[in-house]
Amino acid sequence: MSGVIIGTAGHIDHGKTTLIKAMTGIDTDRLKEEKERGITIDLGFAHLLLPSGRKVGIVDVPGHEKFVKNMLAGAGGIDLVLLVIAADEGVMPQTREHLNILQLLNIKKGIVVVTKKDLVDEEWLEMVKEDIQKELKGTFLENSPMIFVSAVTGEGIKELVELIDRMTAESYERDLDSPFRLPVDRAFSIPGIGTVVTGSLICGRISVGETVEIFPKGLLSKVRSIEVHGESKESAYAGQRTAVNLSDVKPEDISRGDVVSKVKAMMPVNRAAVWFKLLKDSPKALKNRERVRFHAGTGEVMARISLVEGDELLPGMETFAIVDFEEPVAVVYGDYYVVRSYSPVYTIGGGQVLFVNPPRLKRALKDKALEALKKAKEGGLEDFIVGFVSVFGSPNIPVKDLVPYTGKSFERLMEAAKSLSEKGKVLVLHVGTEDEVFDIKFYEEKRARAKEILENYHQKFPLSEGMAKEELRSRLDLAGKVFEALLDMWAKEGIVESRGKTVQLKGFTVRMDEKQKKIADMLLREFKEKGWAPPSVEELQALFGVEAGAVKEVLNWLVSKGDIVKIGEELYMAREWVERARELLREFFRENGELTVAQFRDMLGTTRKYALPLLEYMDGIKATRRLKDTRVAGIRLYE
Repeated sequence: MSGVIIGTAGHIDHGKTTLIKAMTGIDTDRLKEEKERGITIDLGFAHLLLPSGRKVGIVDVPGHEKFVKNMLAGAGGIDLVLLVIAADEGVMPQTREHLNILQLLNIKKGIVVVTKKDLVDEEWLEMVKEDIQKELKGTFLENSPMIFVSAVTGEGIKELVELIDRMTAESYERDLDSPFRLPVDRAFSIPGIGTVVTGSLICGRISVGETVEIFPKGLLSKVRSIEVHGESKESAYAGQRTAVNLSDVKPEDISRGDVVSKVKAMMPVNRAAVWFKLLKDSPKALKNRERVRFHAGTGEVMARISLVEGDELLPGMETFAIVDFEEPVAVVYGDYYVVRSYSPVYTIGGGQVLFVNPPRLKRALKDKALEALKKAKEGGLEDFIVGFVSVFGSPNIPVKDLVPYTGKSFERLMEAAKSLSEKGKVLVLHVGTEDEVFDIKFYEEKRARAKEILENYHQKFPLSEGMAKEELRSRLDLAGKVFEALLDMWAKEGIVESRGKTVQLKGFTVRMDEKQKKIADMLLREFKEKGWAPPSVEELQALFGVEAGAVKEVLNWLVSKGDIVKIGEELYMAREWVERARELLREFFRENGELTVAQFRDMLGTTRKYALPLLEYMDGIKATRRLKDTRVAGIRLYE
C-alpha cells in the first residue's frame, strides 16, 4: 500500500493556489499574510478525490523568488508535478527556476497546466503553447501532456482531474521495507492534542505507538496518533501526506528540515561526498570552497563545497565534491539536493548525496575515491557498500551499522552484502553475534601481514609451538572479535592453526638442531635431579655455558611439551616432581582439614623459596584453595 503526492510549480501569480481550490475546494493559503497579499508564502496542503475513488495528496508551493526555499521544502517526494503557466504571461523567470529544481530533484512525471485561458484568445494561446514547448525541450516535461484551463469558468478542470487520475493509476514503486522517513515541513501545537508534525512520507511505514527519533537533533518521542488526508489512521505509508501527533517534544524543539524516523535509522551528518551539477544557466562558475545554501528534504543549511578535482566548475559541468555543513543535517545515500548561491540568492545547481560523514580523503586515494563515487552514483546499494568499505568508511563494519548511512533496511543491506560476497567483491564474516562486511583488500593485507609475522616468529623461535594470539592480534591492530573471526577464516583457508592461546602457520613443526637437543637433555636431567629445589635460568646458563636466550627457548619448548611445568615467572620444575607434590597433598588432605606453608615445606623437604610458589601454583590449578594463611583441598585435587 502506498500513496501519490502531487505538487505544483510555477511563477508567482500564475494561479497555482486558485487551480487547487478549483479542483479540491480547499484553499491552501492558510496564513493571514497570504490572504492579505494574495500570494503563497509557505507550503499549502490539500487532498483530491479522483473519479476512480482514490485520494491523492497535493502540495502547493510558493512561486515568488523570495520564497523558493519554501518551494524546495515542498518539492521533495513529489510523484507528479503540475507545472502551472499563466496563459497571459507565458514562461517567466520562476517558471525556469522551478523547472531546474524539479529536474535536480529527479522528478520524472508531470503535466503542463496553462491557466487563465479565459483571459486570452486562441491565437495568443497558440503562441504561448509554442513558447512553452520550446522551453521544455530537453527536459523531463518535453513530451508531457499540456492542458488549458480556467479556474474562473471551470473550463478544463474536470479534464485535468481525469488526466491526473489516469496518470497516477499505475502502481508507484515504493520502498516500504526501509525505515520510514518523514521530513518535517511543519511543526505546531493543537490544544488538547499536543505537538503535531506534517510531511510527505518518503519511504517505509509509520504506526501509532512507535518510538521514533528526530534527526539530526537526536530527540526521542512516541507516536500518539496519525492522520492521512484528515482521517485518523493506525499507520501511514510512503507516498502519503502525513500528520503525526508526537509525545514528549514541543513544537519549538522541531524545525523544518528535521526528519522523523526509526530510532538509530539515521545520524547527524556534518559532511558528505556528493555528485554535483552546476546549471548551464548559472551566471558564473562555482569556486572551490564556495559558501552556498544547501537544500535537502525540507531543510536549508549553509555549507561549503570542495571540488574533488579542479579549482572551479563551469556552468553546465558536473563533478564530485565534498560538502561541509555548518550545522548537522539528516541525509542518507541517494538523497537528491539543490544548491542556491549565498548572495544574491538564486538556484545554481544540485545533485545526489553519495557518502555521508566520510573521512578526510588522502591524496594517494584520489583515483580510487573517484572510481567509488562514480560507481555509487551510477549503481546501487552494492556499489555503495564496496565504496564504503574501500574508501569512504571503515574497512570492516557490522551490516546493521550501514543502516544510518543508507536509510535502507538491515535485510536489504544483508542481501546486498551476501550478493557481493558471492561475487568476491567483499567478504562477509560472522563476528561475535552479528555479520560484518569486509573490504577484500583490507582482508588480504591483514592475511598477508599475519603470515609474515608468523613466518618471522617461527624463524626466530623455532622451538616455540606458536605465537601468543594476543600478541598477533595487537600487531595486526584488530579488535578482539574481528581478530577471532579472521583467525577462523584463515584456519578454514589452511593458512594457520590454533592451539589454545597460541597460533602457528599450518604445517609448522618444531625442529631442533643438535645443540638444542643437547641442551634439552641436560635440562631434563638437571630438573629431575634437583626435584623440589630446581635451578634458576641463570644457574643453568652458568652450568651449561650457553646464552640465557638459548636456555629459555629450549625450556619453553619443554614446557609446551609438558615435560617441564612453569611454576612462577622465573621458576620451572619437572612435571614428575609437580605430580609427586600433588600426590602428597592428596594423602595429607585425606586425614587433615587445613595445610600451612610450613607444613608443605617440611612435607617436601625443601625451603620456603620453592614451597610457596609451588603451593600458589596449586592454588592456580585449583588443587588447593587458600583460606587466609592456610590451604584446604581444591575442587581439582583428585582429578
